[in-house]
Amino acid sequence: MVQNILKFLTICLLTAFNQANAQEIWRESFSLPNKGVWSDESGNILVDFEGISTWTLDYFNIQLSNEDDYAKTVSTSGGRFECCNINGEVIWYSEKIDISGYENVSIQLIAQETGSGENETTKYLKVSYQMDNNPEIPFEKNAENVGNWGTDTVVQTNLNGSKLQVIVRMGNFYSADKVIFDEVVVSAEEKEYLPAQAGEVVINEILFNPFPDGEDYVEIYNVSENAFPLKDFFLASRDDNLELTQVYSLAGPQYLLKSASYIAITKDTNAVLPYYLIECAECFQQVAKMPSYNNDEDVVVLLNKNMEVIDELFYSDNLHNEWLADVDGVSLERVSSRAETNLPENWASASAESGYGTPGYTNSQAGIPDVSKPAVAFEPEAFSPNFDGYNDAYKIHYELDKPGYVGNVKIFDARGRFVLQLANNKILGTNGEITWNGEDETGKRQPLGVYVVAVEIFNSQGQVFRFKDGVVLTDVLE
Repeated sequence: MVQNILKFLTICLLTAFNQANAQEIWRESFSLPNKGVWSDESGNILVDFEGISTWTLDYFNIQLSNEDDYAKTVSTSGGRFECCNINGEVIWYSEKIDISGYENVSIQLIAQETGSGENETTKYLKVSYQMDNNPEIPFEKNAENVGNWGTDTVVQTNLNGSKLQVIVRMGNFYSADKVIFDEVVVSAEEKEYLPAQAGEVVINEILFNPFPDGEDYVEIYNVSENAFPLKDFFLASRDDNLELTQVYSLAGPQYLLKSASYIAITKDTNAVLPYYLIECAECFQQVAKMPSYNNDEDVVVLLNKNMEVIDELFYSDNLHNEWLADVDGVSLERVSSRAETNLPENWASASAESGYGTPGYTNSQAGIPDVSKPAVAFEPEAFSPNFDGYNDAYKIHYELDKPGYVGNVKIFDARGRFVLQLANNKILGTNGEITWNGEDETGKRQPLGVYVVAVEIFNSQGQVFRFKDGVVLTDVLE
């Protein structure tokens, strides 16, 4: 009981040490006992880290002799980490703590020892930090605790960065002594951010008609050079009187929307991730609530922390490519982040190659500068699909001047006989690649020889572009 009271008083002192306007953002109190490493009676090392996700332990450079030797958490004083009679050094690493939304970060922890051992080379506790993968730096106060130091508070203040890791190195080669640390506390001041203005963050993609077991998502894109906390944004819709309704915060696990970055907002990431080719799993924000957007038409409204409208999209399913027979699971993508949001030509169905959606990364229909008309390139002149890593596939690269094109690709043999429809009325992105592996529709490998590839690209405005190439299907390329 007395030990728990002492620990409580120590925590109060640490809290009082923090700056008056700081807030605690991370703490490790070691409340789960017997997590770490210890020895059995034969000197074999036993381990248990089950339930531990906020720290790791490097124990590979120690030797333990009997069952009283350990480096683990104990229940003493409400929980703490102890080393007893370890021959060598253990290194405790905190998780990498996200401090990107904070400034003037401070760290404190309690460093303690018991017993009479005074050898400073084998009884010590040394504390450092690592910021954004830079070299380790010792704490500014009481970083090295050696021999008989009693109890100290180890302190570091005024840190700024993105990812912070606390590192504690411990040695204690005495059976009657203990080296202890406890109450690792990270506190900071929350950064102040100006509210985003119109044009700085835009609605970039929306899935309003998901698959039957899927979920809506809205992607936003930060056009500006500034960063903004996601909690400072809100999604909403409008009712029949065009009044704002269903206004919900974008607060969630991800804190910052950084410059030139995408975030896909959804109520359930598990109902989105399985359906699309995900390039950035961290570019999702699962939120508690989201407006229920209609499958035919509705309004997506993006608000800043002052409840000012910074972007707004009036959408309908008529914006989808007319060649699509079914738009379930097909997102609408913005072509240009700079062009007017509600220009119909600034929205297009996501391409078939992208999986009909690109949540969290660059849109398949994003405009390409300096492309005045569709262009197609073919490579290589000969290919050998023998899985040797060299020219195993024939590739058709395309770049389009705008979204809305559909593509057909047919393969013929040297005598003009039809072999394969490689693409059939395929919704194309503004750039992409179609490949042939040398097989027909049944998966049968085609005979070696010359083949003719015919590409047709067209849109609903009657524009048609045709391209042709010859390629040699061979077995071994020297």
